[in-house]
Amino acid sequence: MGLDAFFDAARRDTPALSTQALDRMTAQALAVQADLAAPAPVTRAARPSRLAQLLGAIGGWPAMATLATAGVAGLWIGAVPPAGLVNLAVSVGAVTGVAEDDAYLVDPLPGYTLSLDLSETQ
Repeated sequence: MGLDAFFDAARRDTPALSTQALDRMTAQALAVQADLAAPAPVTRAARPSRLAQLLGAIGGWPAMATLATAGVAGLWIGAVPPAGLVNLAVSVGAVTGVAEDDAYLVDPLPGYTLSLDLSETQ
């Protein structure tokens, strides 16, 4: 309410701009327009390779080293199981201690039996 008088006075007593000020503003506006007229060429960043994307998804090289270590350890334990692991398997009844009894656990020709069952000859 009390500010309306000040706004009305500011509207009435607006000083005119000098020609030098108008010329400077026009020059600045033309410079800005010239910069906007020619956009900078867009460059695309190189896309990372699939290996880099996979490494990023799993956590980088430390995670890959952990996976490789776990894989090698699992292969080693599977190929040459420690005596304690074999004793544990015998005690829970998963395997017997005799190699001849556990021969059924190894299938020497897994694809051979399947191919005989699917043959079309009679």
